[in-house]
Amino acid sequence: MKTRSFAEELQYARAHTYAVGAFNIFNYLSARAVIRAASTLNCPVILQTSSATVRKFGPAELGTMLRQLAWNAPVNVLVHLDHCQDVELAKACIDSGWDAVMYDGSRLPLEDNIENCKKVVDYAHHRGVHVEGELGRIAGVEDDLKVKDDEATGATLEESIYFVRESGIDAFAPAIGTAHGVYKGTPKINFELVDQLRQAIDTPIVIHGGTGLSEETFLRLIQKGGAKINVSTALKHGYIDGCREYMEANPKKLDPIDFDQYLNCRIKDIAMDHMTIFRKPMQVR
Repeated sequence: MKTRSFAEELQYARAHTYAVGAFNIFNYLSARAVIRAASTLNCPVILQTSSATVRKFGPAELGTMLRQLAWNAPVNVLVHLDHCQDVELAKACIDSGWDAVMYDGSRLPLEDNIENCKKVVDYAHHRGVHVEGELGRIAGVEDDLKVKDDEATGATLEESIYFVRESGIDAFAPAIGTAHGVYKGTPKINFELVDQLRQAIDTPIVIHGGTGLSEETFLRLIQKGGAKINVSTALKHGYIDGCREYMEANPKKLDPIDFDQYLNCRIKDIAMDHMTIFRKPMQVR
C-alpha cells in the first residue's frame, strides 16, 4: 500500500521529528519480518537491498518479490537500493521497480561524485524514483563495501551544502562518525554537523551505521535532523544467531516452517525495537 513516495515520507518524518527505519533485508523471510514489525506498530518502513543482494537475486526477480510484499502490506513500504557504486546497476533497479536508489560516489573526488549522482538523478526523476547520495567515507563493512578506519573521512558543512545543491539528490547521507558493522568502542559523532545541515538544507538527512548505537544517540540524531536511519548488521545477527539458537535447542527437529517462523520472530523483534525508538521524539512533542 503506497501512501507517500520515498521523498515525501522522509520530508514528513523530518517535519514531525521522527525517523523512518531503513532495514537491509537479504531474502523473503527477512523482508516479511520487517514488514510485520512495521504493520504491528502501524508505521512506514523502508526495505533496503545491498548491491550484493541485488546481484545474487537479479534486479527483476528481487524487484518483483519486494513490490508484491510492499503492495500487500497494510502500511507504507518503500524499496530502496543501498550503497550502489555502479550507475548501470542503479538504473537496472530503477527500471525494476525500486522506489529509491542510493548512488554512493563517496570514494570519488567531489566533482566526480556530483557528476555521477546527477546522471542517476536525471534517470531516476524521469521515472518517478528518488535518489540518496553520500559525502565523506563511512568506516566499516557493508556487504561488498569496505572502508578501513584510516580511510574514513567526515563530511564538511560547506562541501555538503554544495554537494546537495549541485547533485539534485532527494536524501543526503553525510559521514558524521558512525560506522557500518559492529562498533569498536564509542563512536565520535558530529551531532553539530547534522544540526547545521538541518538548518541549511531542505533535503532530509540520512544516518548510516545504526546497529549498535544507543537509544540516547538515536534520539539526539533525530532531534538534530536525522529523518532516515539505516540498520543492517543487527538483522544479520538476528538471522544467523537465531539459526544457531534454534538448532541448539532443537537438534533433532525437522520442521522448516517452524524454523522459519522462529527466525521471522527474531528479526521482527529487532526491527520493532529500532522502530519504537525512532518514533519516540514524535510521541513526546
